[in-house]
Amino acid sequence: MMSDNIWVKLFFVILYAAMAYFTFTGNMMMGMYLMAGGMLLSALLSLVSSLAKSKK
Repeated sequence: MMSDNIWVKLFFVILYAAMAYFTFTGNMMMGMYLMAGGMLLSALLSLVSSLAKSKK
C-alpha cells in the first residue's frame, strides 16, 4: 500500500481481521464481499495517492 498514514493502515488491518473472522466462521459470502471491497478501496487509495503525488 502506498499510504504512510497509520489510520489507513489500521483500518485495513481491521477490515482484513473481519474478513478472516467471517471466512473462518463459515460465512464465506460476507468474507468475499469484504475482500472485494477492501481490494477496491486499496486500489482507489493507491490511485488517488499516485495522482496527488504526480501533480506536485
